Amino acid sequence: MTASTERGADAPDRIPGDHRHLWTVIRLHRPAMWVWIAFVVLTTAAMLWLRYGPYGTGAVEIQEGCGTAGVRDCSMIPNDAEALFQFWNLLDQISSVLRNIAPVVAAWAGGAVVARELENGTAELAWTQAVTPTRWLKEKLAVPALFLTVGTGALVLHFRTLLYWADAHNLLGAGYDIQDFYFAFGPSTVALVLFGLAIGVLTGFLARGTLPALAVAGAVTWISTWLMNPWRTQIWPTVTHPRKGEGPFGYAAMPCQWKQADHKYSVDACLGAKPASLYWPVQLVETGFLLLIGGLAVAAAFWLLRRRTP
Repeated sequence: MTASTERGADAPDRIPGDHRHLWTVIRLHRPAMWVWIAFVVLTTAAMLWLRYGPYGTGAVEIQEGCGTAGVRDCSMIPNDAEALFQFWNLLDQISSVLRNIAPVVAAWAGGAVVARELENGTAELAWTQAVTPTRWLKEKLAVPALFLTVGTGALVLHFRTLLYWADAHNLLGAGYDIQDFYFAFGPSTVALVLFGLAIGVLTGFLARGTLPALAVAGAVTWISTWLMNPWRTQIWPTVTHPRKGEGPFGYAAMPCQWKQADHKYSVDACLGAKPASLYWPVQLVETGFLLLIGGLAVAAAFWLLRRRTP
């Protein structure tokens, strides 16, 4: 046997240990990875369909030319604007998916990754083969966090592109739904998904079983996002009759569609618009808060791990 052949045979053994552990984690938890990839692909497809499908193209036709001389004001919506109403409804639902469903999927992934290995004994086996418990948990956090950050970042960028396009075609109006948009196209959404992962990992240690971990992690994360929604929209000042904002986030503060004296639903329709200048304070405060709570959950998971191992 030649020296080159011997080197070829020995090459796999000289693959860096970190790379081997990375691929081991990915192969062991393929179901969780594919669920997240499917979520990203389906959400992306929904945004593409909303933009290029019948509701997006129909809404553009309804608003075409509005605001120019001789054409109605963009805030005066005709009665037969079903496509525009459906576009608003679906846009709001996509925003809700990013804010409420994405962290639940992340929590499910985190709970599955930890609980499955604790339940079938894979974790204890790894701890006896030169992998310390602390390193094991770091790997279980790092690999999903990488996938979740990349996937969520792509969804946020795509949603922001969709909002830019909608604003360019006069498809956005002020109202309390705009608050959801304000929180769905920035770094706080990524932090919210990582928060879900941290809750899932902690639940995996507490539940000690895959199915209980999935159920509890999903429920706790969903309840957390549900409780945060009112807090998120009430701590920041709103503008009842805003003007078009300046800068890249100005579309979040477009004029109200109805005058309070003219429409019985004016309070619901006009409350909640936020000026563009609040965007970064809103994003940074919520991002920091979520990372802090997620960090505490991760610290609790490491504490439970030390209690479990000698």
